[in-house]
Amino acid sequence: MEKYYLTQNGKPVGPWSLSDILLNLKGQSISWTDYLYDESRKDWVLLMDHPVLLPHFREMAHAPTTSSVPKQNPKPAPIEAQISKEKEWFALRGDNKYGPFTHLELLKMLQDKQLYEFDYVWNVRFTSWKRVAECDEFKPQAVNALRESGHPDVGDVFFRRRHARASYGASLVVHNNRQVWKGESLEISPGGCGLMVDNSTLEPGQSLFLHFKAGDGVPPFNAICEVVSKQAPVHGEKWSKYGVKFTSISRQVQLAIKEYTKKAA
Repeated sequence: MEKYYLTQNGKPVGPWSLSDILLNLKGQSISWTDYLYDESRKDWVLLMDHPVLLPHFREMAHAPTTSSVPKQNPKPAPIEAQISKEKEWFALRGDNKYGPFTHLELLKMLQDKQLYEFDYVWNVRFTSWKRVAECDEFKPQAVNALRESGHPDVGDVFFRRRHARASYGASLVVHNNRQVWKGESLEISPGGCGLMVDNSTLEPGQSLFLHFKAGDGVPPFNAICEVVSKQAPVHGEKWSKYGVKFTSISRQVQLAIKEYTKKAA
């Protein structure tokens, strides 16, 4: 029986059989936007994109609703509304409300594990807060329709991560040309990294300058990045967590990071 490796929170998980993966998908301990290694492509791909799992995803995405209880939730917005740049979604973590976000930003946060199916969200069409798993907009049918819409903005959300991120702890300085903050890296890949920064006011879309100290196998380096996700402090943490993508970084540093992630996998 063939075994497969996944990535969760930047770390490889497995090997799992196909039945193990389907069981964990059903139990929602993993999601269709997690990554699975595809031997044929020699690359990490979304579970929903893997040739072995694609038929199961399509079956679930097109499965009819069997509940006889009338739905109380409003119907999901049309595709054009879902890809709108209007920021009309909010997320709730503990007693703190964050946002507003666009629908695609929330999908990206789910993919980056900055938001989870059990977290609460609110939309201008709702009368109360709902768990992500309860919202029709984030169920497999809606995600599949959005993914297959062919809209160019959607491709930036359902990207294929070319390299699994690896845990990586290094001190760094973060600034925006006006203010400077301390930071610590959590994980890294040639395309971006996860950070903790002693500033909770940064938002997705902001451009930042990073100055890394030397780490395990990676030399000190500078980079320009864009914030793509945000997670508020939890359980007494003082710093906020951010996911960033590198928009300017030297080729030599990218190669060093690539070698590091290979060794750490």
